[in-house]
Amino acid sequence: MTPEHSSTQPQVERRRGGRRRDDPTPVGVIGAGNMGSHHVRTYSSLGGICELRGIYDLDGERCRAVARQFETHAFASIEEMLDEVKAVSICTPSALHVEHALLALRAGVDVLIEKPVALTVEHAQALRDSVASCSRQPVVQVGHIEHFNPAVREVAKLLEGEHIVALELQRLSPFDGRIVDADVVQDLMLHDVHVLLALAGEHALTDVHAVGRRVRSPELDDYAVATLTFDDGLIGTLVASRVTEEKIRRLSATTEQSHVTVDYLRRTVERCRSTHLELDGGGSRTYRQESLLERVFVPIEEPLVAQLRSFLGCVRERDAPEVGLDMGIRCLAVVQAIRDSISRKPSSSKLPSAQADRTTSDFAEVRRRPQPSPAAA
Repeated sequence: MTPEHSSTQPQVERRRGGRRRDDPTPVGVIGAGNMGSHHVRTYSSLGGICELRGIYDLDGERCRAVARQFETHAFASIEEMLDEVKAVSICTPSALHVEHALLALRAGVDVLIEKPVALTVEHAQALRDSVASCSRQPVVQVGHIEHFNPAVREVAKLLEGEHIVALELQRLSPFDGRIVDADVVQDLMLHDVHVLLALAGEHALTDVHAVGRRVRSPELDDYAVATLTFDDGLIGTLVASRVTEEKIRRLSATTEQSHVTVDYLRRTVERCRSTHLELDGGGSRTYRQESLLERVFVPIEEPLVAQLRSFLGCVRERDAPEVGLDMGIRCLAVVQAIRDSISRKPSSSKLPSAQADRTTSDFAEVRRRPQPSPAAA
């Protein structure tokens, strides 16, 4: 081939194993439980950017059932899967997250670890140390899915420029006996801990007070309420339940200028703010304060789809994930402080400082973007 001819050919960047940069990324899922099944379903729908190679679970029968449902392969071992993929979702029980993540990282496979990244801060920090020692910097994303909830992103825009007085977050669910290795703080409240820390931005957490109650579980709290205070005076109240006979997912923000409410399940975001009207009272001017209710459009996008798209983009471009290990560890530290408060013992986890991780900066960037024009009601 002459040099002239070769110079006209498109230059295609190739990755390890001869793959082109724009080839679909081969992926797999470890864990065939409820969350693992959702990851398999979602990867199956993203055929243009990934190729689902299969699923692995210690329960072979369950693994084969999920594989049949989504017409993919049931691997006989984790090692067999890791030989076939470049990225995996780890959706196994929380106690196995670090073990399975290390297996993947040693095989040169990027990972998305479902929350919590580990059961303890110490185990998560050990994983971070292992990541830092990798010769090839891997992508390690933590599955805090509410980061990708379009309603939460819209709230971040609405709160731009406002002084937040308080945030209240409710996450209530009926009892589900599947979760046996985590209490309600680790299982449900963790989602809202992440949202609260992200919306609080760079302000440091200064105090944690919490109470909890066991209802259906003999050794684990099923209901918990936590109050978190930040150095700017922001008060965050978190309520989590897995014994409430109604599924509720709500966020409420009180600022000095407005009140914002979000219903995740109904996909609604509303803002109530005051307005001052000047009236001509026959020679004298009077003022009347009224409340204006605005309903904000929420884009239709499944958070899990957005999360996996973001992960695959990081794998392809070798970017840092939007929710990385630092934020995962910070959330775990707050969860541990809440659990210590419930048990009435001195916290074994130092309250985390507000790190300039990508989650915080991403929410700050969302809050700086131009706001949509809400429809006044």
